[in-house]
This record gives sequence, C-alpha cells and structure tokens, in this order.
Amino acid sequence: MDDATLRDMARRIPRALAQTARLAWSADRRMAATVVVCQLLSGAATALMLGAVARALPRLTASDPREGLAQAWPALTVAVAAMAGGSALWILADWATRRLNPKIALAADLTLVDLHMRAELSAYDTEGFSERSQAAEIGARRAVDLADDAKSLTNGLVQLVSAATVLTSLHPLLLGVLLLSVIPRGLGGVIAARIDYRVHDRTLSARNLRGMMRWWLTTADLADELRANTMRPYLQFWYRTMCDRVEDRELEGARPYLLVTLLAASLAGVFTLGMWASLAALVLAGAMSAALAGTAVVAAQTAGRALHSIVRYGAVMFHHGLYLNDYHAFVDEVASMVTSRGTTRVEAPRRIRFEGAGYTYPAKETPALHPVDLTLHRGEVVALVGENGAGKSTLIRLLTGLTTAGEGAVRWDDTDLATADAESVWRHVGLVPQRTGRWPLAARENITLGRPREDGDDRIWAAADRVGMAEALLGLPRRLDTLLARSVWGGHELSGGQWQRLACARAMYREPAVLVLDEPTSEMDARGEHTIFRELRETARDRITIVVTHRLDNVRMADRVIVLDQGRIREEGRFEDLVATEGSLLGELHALSQDR
Repeated sequence: MDDATLRDMARRIPRALAQTARLAWSADRRMAATVVVCQLLSGAATALMLGAVARALPRLTASDPREGLAQAWPALTVAVAAMAGGSALWILADWATRRLNPKIALAADLTLVDLHMRAELSAYDTEGFSERSQAAEIGARRAVDLADDAKSLTNGLVQLVSAATVLTSLHPLLLGVLLLSVIPRGLGGVIAARIDYRVHDRTLSARNLRGMMRWWLTTADLADELRANTMRPYLQFWYRTMCDRVEDRELEGARPYLLVTLLAASLAGVFTLGMWASLAALVLAGAMSAALAGTAVVAAQTAGRALHSIVRYGAVMFHHGLYLNDYHAFVDEVASMVTSRGTTRVEAPRRIRFEGAGYTYPAKETPALHPVDLTLHRGEVVALVGENGAGKSTLIRLLTGLTTAGEGAVRWDDTDLATADAESVWRHVGLVPQRTGRWPLAARENITLGRPREDGDDRIWAAADRVGMAEALLGLPRRLDTLLARSVWGGHELSGGQWQRLACARAMYREPAVLVLDEPTSEMDARGEHTIFRELRETARDRITIVVTHRLDNVRMADRVIVLDQGRIREEGRFEDLVATEGSLLGELHALSQDR
C-alpha cells in the first residue's frame, strides 16, 4: 500500500465498483437492475431538463415578456416534468439501494463465517492469519454502505455526462475549466484516503490486542479473578497503553491529512473562480448571449454538483476498495484452504492405524509429532499421557481426521484419511476438547448440536442421564428450552463442571464410533468424575475410546496407556506394568502426582 502510485490507486475505484456490482447482483438481481435503470433514466431526465432550459431562456429574455412566456411555457413544462421525473427516479433508486445494503452485508458476512468453519485447521496456524481475518471482517462490515455509495458515485457520473454534453455544446472552454476546479479535490480525496488506510493498517495488530483484552476485562467470567487478585491497576495500565499506541498512530496521520485537504480545497477554489471569470469574459466579449450564459450557469451548477459527488463518493469508494481488497484477498486465500481431501466415504472403524504418521505445524521446524506407528482397536479404552507439549493434541487431530498427516498415513481400517471425505469421517467422531464451547443456545441445542434428530427428547434425556446431568437440566427454569447465556435476558448460567457434563452428553448423544475426551473432568466434582469414567467403561465395547488426562489415577481404568514425550511415543502398555518399570516416565509422573 505504501508503494502504490496514484495511477494504481485510481484503478481501485472502478475495481471497487465492479466488486460492488458483483456483490449486489449476487444478493438481489432485481434490486440491482432497478438501481442501474433508475440511474440511466435519471441522467436522461437531466439532459432533457437542461435542453428544455436552453430552449426556454432565449424566449424569456425576448423584448415582449408575454409573448416570450407564451413561447417558452412548453419548454418550461418539459423542464419541470423532467426534474420531477428525475427526483422520482432518485427516490426509487434510493429505495432499491436500501434493500440491497443489508443483503450485501449479510452475504459478505456469511461468506466469511462459512469459510472459517470449512477451512483446514492448519489455516489458523499460518502466520498472520488472525490479522488478515480481522481486516477481512472490517471489509465485510464496510459492505453495508457499498450499494449506497456506489449509487451516489454512478449517479454523479451519469449527471456529469448529461450536463457536460449541454455545457460543451455552449462552449468547450467551460467544461475544461470546470474539470480543473474538481480535479484537485479528487486527488486530495484519494491521497487522504491513502493516509487514512495506512494508519488503519499500522494499528491493526494493536487494535486486535486491545479488542481481545477489552473482552477479558469486561466479561463476567473473569470478574472474580480480576478483583480478588488485584489485577485492575496493571490491566488498566496495559489497556491504556494499547489505546495510546493506537491514538499516537492516528494523530501522526492527522497533520498530513489536514494539509492535503487544505491544499486540495484551495486549488479547487482558484479554478472555480476561473470558471466563473471565463463565463463572464465570454459574455462581455460577445461570444455568448446572456440567455445562453444563463443556461451555462444552470448546466455548470449541475455539472459542478455531479463532479463534487464523484469526488466525494469516489474517495469513499476508493477507501472502501482498500478494505474490500483485504476482504476478497482473504476470501480467496481461505477458499484455497477449505477442507477438500477426497471422496471416499468411510464407515465406523474397527481399528485406526498410524503408519509412520507425523506432523509439523506451519512456520515450525520441529515436528509436533514425529513419525509414529500405532494401532487402536474397537472396544479398547486408550489413555494418552504426557507433559505439556508432548504431542497429545496433535495425535488426536490426526486420528480424528481434523488434520491430515504431514508424513506417513493415518488409516481408518484400510482407508487413508487423506483421501477420505472429511464430513463422513467426522460423523463417526465424538470430541470433548479441553476448552468446550459454551454455546449461547438452549440446553436442548447444546446437546443435539451437530446431530439434530426429530425423534423427540428421549435420546437427549438419556444422554444427559448417562453423564449425571439430567437432574441439573430438570432444575432449569424451562428445562431443555432454557437459554444457556447469562448475558442475554432470560438466560441461565451453568457451573464449569456442568458445562463439561453437557459437553460429554453432547458426545454421548452422537453415539460415536470414535470417542475422544481431552481432560473431560477437570472442573467436575468427584461424583461427576466417577459417573463419566463409569460410563466410558460400560460403553467401551461399541467404540474406540481415547482419554487424555493429567489426573494419572484416572488412567488405571484404561486398557492401554500411551506415554508421549516431545512428540514421540516413549512408553506403551498397561498402567500397572508401566508404573512398576524402573525409569518409566509414567512412573515418574505418577510419583510426582502423589507427592503432596
């Protein structure tokens, strides 16, 4: 952006218009066509009005006023009718635009959200992804005004063509001088928009950090910790520092913005004065009659308003074009990262095999998971154990098909997940991650989310009962219809342990062939934890079950324990055997957990 020339920037305006036209056409073709037709007819009405005025003025200035008025009234009637028609067309175009604006904004927003949900998880790990995502979101929000601004700009262009035709027919010099009076404002608007966008670009990261921190400072989730641990002074200082950083960058751009605007306005004023001086000189020199001069004044004022509209909304569209470019660039980028692996549909696996499967995250040199060979069988409960950063989460992503192996292969039975249809894989997965979504939905939807059924609530209550959540749901004001969002009027909040039980109920409701629980009981009481692990044992024969936990006493219930260390499988076997083995990492970790 800093290296862009004025020519490059000027190209952004028609590009922004073209992008807006495509968005409008895809959002509502009938309304988009209505705007275009009204614009063209409005321009024709302006030309008709100016032509009528040009015919009427010489007659009105005749020596006999009555005779002149009698001769001029047909032309005046046409002029008035053309003005009224033009106004009606403008109102109709404005109505159509107001219908288009929310549709364009909605389409842009839905596209952005949908792409985020369909992108490969590796997209989130690419450098600068969150900043580009935020910039694209700003572009999507700007889309709400696109149709209105594009309409004003194109209306100015149509009106200018109509007025310029009349003005040129009177004297070519007038149009040239008029254009000179507006060009400085146009260049000034483009340069000012460039300054404004540069400030936006340089403050994007700071504003993202500020926005995230603002949420943490104002959410009820952290209010207790913030107060009890006297965090307010430092966090307020940190937040104020981010605000000051943004403000300083914005103030840096204020001075050049003001200078550019003043210079453009001054030059425009000089050339405008020159246009009126040229018109007076033509009349005094006898090159133009007073009547034609009057027509020229009307045409010049019409053209002047049109040019100023072009300058104003051209600068706005240029500004929008910068953000739209961010939006379209991000959409194209993420569209290339959408999950699209293969067409092979998989069934519930009897075994999952890692054949030299490993993975390295983007922009990282060290593998998160070195090539491993591993087989998991249906009916087995497998515990994954390891210190932080050992590779447990990466292994889970690979075995559930959330990420494909960077080397080697992960197979469900005989199907390589890299060639499988991803949705068909995930239909057999039930995942309870460490950080579960506390969805602001009804309790029923929080359980059925991802696999809604139309066979009543019996299955929902059964899933809730299996994880010890049924009693809590019965105690809610509207039971399954209770909105689980305290921040919304009428909503209700669950405890941390209840949210975890709800996530486990959601996984059980899916009846998955592959059940993965990552620290599923970290916020539960002893009764809740016992209920969850008892359910795992009772239903293990129907699925492959993987449990990740740092509470090593819970590992005893597993048929097999896999110990990961720095992305490699360090140990594998039964809990009792591994703990009893001298030099065992599991034994060391278990001993540390008992040393209180």
